[in-house]
Amino acid sequence: MTKKATTNATVDPAVVKKEFEDMIATGRKSLQEAFLNGTEAAEKAFKSNSETLKANYEKAVAESKSGFEKVVKAFEGSQFYDKNSAEAFVKSGNVAVEKSEKIGVALIDFGTERWQEVFNVTKTLAETEDYAKAVEVQTEYAKTSMQNYVSDVSKFNSLVADAAKSVVEPFGARYASALDVFAKQA
Repeated sequence: MTKKATTNATVDPAVVKKEFEDMIATGRKSLQEAFLNGTEAAEKAFKSNSETLKANYEKAVAESKSGFEKVVKAFEGSQFYDKNSAEAFVKSGNVAVEKSEKIGVALIDFGTERWQEVFNVTKTLAETEDYAKAVEVQTEYAKTSMQNYVSDVSKFNSLVADAAKSVVEPFGARYASALDVFAKQA
């Protein structure tokens, strides 16, 4: 029978702790770098898609305006064509397109700005070494996100109310004159 050789080597706990901390720090840095690279790639893709969306939206608005003008011209030769009503309709249609374009651009900007905030906070959190700092960043993000949301909803309400008022306005004079005609006949 043979006895196994045993070693009486001592392990210094400070050395083990240091090696473990170094290993965790290296792993954390690698994870941070991977996360930041992924965030940057997502941000670039989002920006590219946002720009494409804006360009396509502007193209759709231009095509809608052109189509609207063609429809109006097609009706001009009709026996049912009433110049005063048609002018109110055209003016209202143009205002509707203009206002909806402003609302659409505001919505696209809202989404783009919110995602940009998310990317910025994500990068900051990934680079943060301190837990308290991370909580502070998240708390500030939550606070400003809510403030921005309330501000933007108020802005959208104003845009929609203005659009509704502006679209109906051209018909006001037509309704008033029609009401006068009916009142005189009664």
